[in-house]
Amino acid sequence: MQSVAHPTEPLASVERHLVDLEYTLERQSIAIARLQDELADANRRAEWYHVQFSEIMRILARDMHELRATLICSVVSDGPISAQVIQTLLRQTPGDASELEMLARPLRTHQGN
Repeated sequence: MQSVAHPTEPLASVERHLVDLEYTLERQSIAIARLQDELADANRRAEWYHVQFSEIMRILARDMHELRATLICSVVSDGPISAQVIQTLLRQTPGDASELEMLARPLRTHQGN
């Protein structure tokens, strides 16, 4: 009888391994599905942040344009201003504030003369 039981042991072992593999595949499939969900969520968040950043940049550009226009109007109202100074003011970047002050000062001194 042992000879009959002996051939079934390898089959039982193979069956256990197949069940283990099936269980492992199921766990891996669940893990992959979770990762896909996380990736989709991350992509949605990235798109949302991109839209928000673009909107902020659009608003900043508009505000910067309005600030430059206000600055030019205030300089013009202080006295005569050349087209070159206006062009320079329009091209100013936030780091050029000291140059802007230097350009505006000589015009104010000429106003009193």
